[in-house]
Amino acid sequence: MTLKTKAESEIRSTYYRGHEMFIARLQDQFDFVEQRQMPVLTSFLTPVEQRIMMQQAPKNLFISFYGGYKHAIRKMACIQTMDLEPNYDYMILKSIYTPQKRSCTHKDVLGALMHLGLQRNQLGDIFVDDTQILLVCKEGLAEFICRECHKIANVFVDFKEDYSVVFPAAAAEIVTVHVASLRMDAIIAALAHCSRSKAMDLLKSGWVKLNDVVLEENDRLCNNDYVSIRKTGRFQFLGVESRTRKDRLILRFEKYV
Repeated sequence: MTLKTKAESEIRSTYYRGHEMFIARLQDQFDFVEQRQMPVLTSFLTPVEQRIMMQQAPKNLFISFYGGYKHAIRKMACIQTMDLEPNYDYMILKSIYTPQKRSCTHKDVLGALMHLGLQRNQLGDIFVDDTQILLVCKEGLAEFICRECHKIANVFVDFKEDYSVVFPAAAAEIVTVHVASLRMDAIIAALAHCSRSKAMDLLKSGWVKLNDVVLEENDRLCNNDYVSIRKTGRFQFLGVESRTRKDRLILRFEKYV
């Protein structure tokens, strides 16, 4: 194994860490499609899971993604043996609401739906502003949500199917930070504007996720990794932009807001 191949293998191994069960389910789905010659439609996948699927998929299978609208972040995957038009199983729901003491938040909506017993991967993107809530869900769940979800954060909601809604593109901004290394404690400190010791406290408290997995120990960042810090935000690492005269790294991130 060459040094380059070994380095790529180590990066890939780090990226897959914590996703072993997901990869095992993927392999079962790939085997089913190949053996039965029947398409499989997955649940809604995060960007990390979508990337892992494309890296793991056999060359003879066709994979396509869709999340209910053009710029969706969470998407279902259709796995097929032939390049055919997929039949995606989804519905878009909308509810108008009147704010009380405050507007609803994404966290409020997700919490209410989880309280009904739904799993996150059964739901696609959720958009909330001061007057409306939009969400994408698996087709079989739409009737249940419309029937059971009537109150979120002390406001009354009434979900209805609506395919005329326009989801805004995910808001994002480019941020740059100066760090001494690609160690996660340095990255967390820079993104959360805190000390390295405070960053380690956040990490040890389970407040930090790397590629959707809660970090349990310090690690290193790789290109395209996703970093989520509770109460700070979610970031995608775009790469090293340059170095300073003191050999500090200037890193470029996309922050989702």
